[in-house]
Amino acid sequence: MTDRKDLIRKNSYFQFIFPNCLKNRVFYPLDLAVKKNNIDLLWFLSPDDQFVRVPYVIPVWDLESRLQPYFPEFINYFETGRDWIRASEKSHMLFNRALYVIAGTQYLKDQLHLLYNVPEQRIKVLPFPVPSFVIDADIPLSIPESLKEATTSPFLFYPAQFWAHKNHVSLLLAMKILKQRDHININLVLTGSDMGNLNFIKKKVVESGLADSVFFPGFVKNEDILYLYRNAIALVFPTFFGPDNLPPLEAFSLGCPVIASRLPGTGEQLGDAAICVDPSDEVGFAEAVKSLMTNTELRNSLVLKGKIIAKKWSSSDYVKGILDIADDFEKIQRNWQSGS
Repeated sequence: MTDRKDLIRKNSYFQFIFPNCLKNRVFYPLDLAVKKNNIDLLWFLSPDDQFVRVPYVIPVWDLESRLQPYFPEFINYFETGRDWIRASEKSHMLFNRALYVIAGTQYLKDQLHLLYNVPEQRIKVLPFPVPSFVIDADIPLSIPESLKEATTSPFLFYPAQFWAHKNHVSLLLAMKILKQRDHININLVLTGSDMGNLNFIKKKVVESGLADSVFFPGFVKNEDILYLYRNAIALVFPTFFGPDNLPPLEAFSLGCPVIASRLPGTGEQLGDAAICVDPSDEVGFAEAVKSLMTNTELRNSLVLKGKIIAKKWSSSDYVKGILDIADDFEKIQRNWQSGS
């Protein structure tokens, strides 16, 4: 059986050939490469729809295409109801053929079992770890030139691609409440690439009278992300999708208070280290921001709790969970010839 180092190395190789397979809508090259290299167990590093004739472990990050299929990113991507059904059927096949499906929370495990009938014993819960670039990287002390205008005043930070489900509008409405009702003027930094909704959000910024306080630096470098976390009043994370999300964990690790959406399963990931608000409640988000700006004790408490959560589960723990699966599977796989 392929040893652990080869398993990781070869899986990294396959990650490079995935894009070409998807671009050309050809799914067999990956399968042929797996066979050619005598791979006994494939670990997908991200959710994918490649068909392979060997056992595999695959993660699932969310099931929102089933739970909230009305968002335009799903409608526009699949284009027709028939395509949506076909994609759902493919997911059903991939999940049910997997040796294990990896979920980040018990909530997601329960949804996999409910929506796709994956047997519970073949769903492994491995919580998201804090990304290594956050833990290992030095924190820049100087303000990045591209962020000077946005960050010389107190600011909130929201790193998210511009999809409708990221719910930027609730955050803009909260900013408007803070400005008009509470006379609190703060900046908002929105990083991320345009996935089709950026122009709509920019229009909403102007309509809300926030053109001077909302900034769009685009997709920024990791060191800029680190600076933003370290210096923001808070990470605000009003997404409709979850509960497994990385930015709150990154913020925890860097001592940035978190205001996040209250979603099913959120407590499993965030515990009591974040202020959680219904994603549609702009007043709640405004109140949460105001409380962090005026209550030092609350802020310090959240920072301390967040750092404790961030240290609970490392990348090494996650990898060990996968390799434990490989070790257990070897006792089954020894019953047939490697690569067959």
